[in-house]
Amino acid sequence: MQNEIRRYPVQHPLLKNYIKFFWELHIEHAHLNHRIIPQRNINLRFNLNETPHSVCSNGMEHLLENVYFSGLQDHFKNASLKLNGKVDVLGICFYPYGFYPFFKIPVSEFKNQLLGAREVGFKLVRTISEQLREAPDVTSRIAVLENELTLLLINGDQTPENFRKIFYDLKKNDNSLQISEFCQRNNINTRNLERMYNKYVGVSANTYSTLNRFHKSLNRLLFNDYSKLSDIAFDNGYFDQMHFIKEFKRFAGNTPKTFVHQNNSILQIGKLT
Repeated sequence: MQNEIRRYPVQHPLLKNYIKFFWELHIEHAHLNHRIIPQRNINLRFNLNETPHSVCSNGMEHLLENVYFSGLQDHFKNASLKLNGKVDVLGICFYPYGFYPFFKIPVSEFKNQLLGAREVGFKLVRTISEQLREAPDVTSRIAVLENELTLLLINGDQTPENFRKIFYDLKKNDNSLQISEFCQRNNINTRNLERMYNKYVGVSANTYSTLNRFHKSLNRLLFNDYSKLSDIAFDNGYFDQMHFIKEFKRFAGNTPKTFVHQNNSILQIGKLT
């Protein structure tokens, strides 16, 4: 059975600064038990039917709220997402710094956690969910989200432009400069940089850089865009193939070859990275 995650562009110009895209996953008869792999940005998921979503972690299973998200992880956790039945999910894929303006809570408080929207005080979650369920199609659903999110953004604290510039400058120099060297060259206080990263992104600048490198390598694996693992290691700034494999296991819990062979990560449904 082929499962496809469909992506939809953001229309409102204000939201384009904070949301990469909206996405939808629809499966008539799902039997999924997929590993949760650390992502480099937050996805807010709306479960729009009666099929429960649950997470199994270290042998313990608990039910998730109908609207939930995972904070950024700095390591692999033995957790999996379980879905059995009809699946109808609408998701918001935020930019790495895009989550804070809507929730106004330092994103580091969500690190290494899988949380329900109500748990973090998202008071509009019930109203939005009801509107989404009543909407006749995905276009109408996204219009509902854009309207509600725009109001939240207008009334909230937007991510400062200077941090977004720093974020992209540092990302552009990923693997070529140490964080301390980058700060020195750009006359940035290292502690202030870390405070901003923890507030707006959820992890330190160094952890995000490592996580981003992992995902760039993961994309190569998912799209089979390599001839040998050493090519991926070299192209992404790892010291050697063993360094790449060690760091890959930190986030995926397995070696690259085992990860691809098992094909049991939620990311492998639609290559949503």
